[in-house]
Amino acid sequence: MDRILVKLAQEAGSAICPLCGTLTRWGRGPRLVDAERSATICRACGKRHAPALVALLDLAHVADKVGRQGRHLLTPPMEALLDLARAAEDYWSSRTFVENRPETVTGQHAKAA
Repeated sequence: MDRILVKLAQEAGSAICPLCGTLTRWGRGPRLVDAERSATICRACGKRHAPALVALLDLAHVADKVGRQGRHLLTPPMEALLDLARAAEDYWSSRTFVENRPETVTGQHAKAA
């Protein structure tokens, strides 16, 4: 499997995902790319190969949205705070799932007792 990185896009664009061949569009901000080819990876392939990175991107997008909404308010709206909490929980869940997989914890498949 190729390494997947988060890269900051300076402008919007579109390209073909190198893993599945679907058209992928992105806006300004963070996106997933293949480390060797610098090609943008679609969300579906990102969820399959790097779920924690997709959850981290979601958290970044929600945090940006909450920051823009609450910029001129004393406190952000409750709905925005709930969206942020949900995105943070999704990120934490994806990290915990990846860390608890036997092949990632031990470097190999767990042996049956």
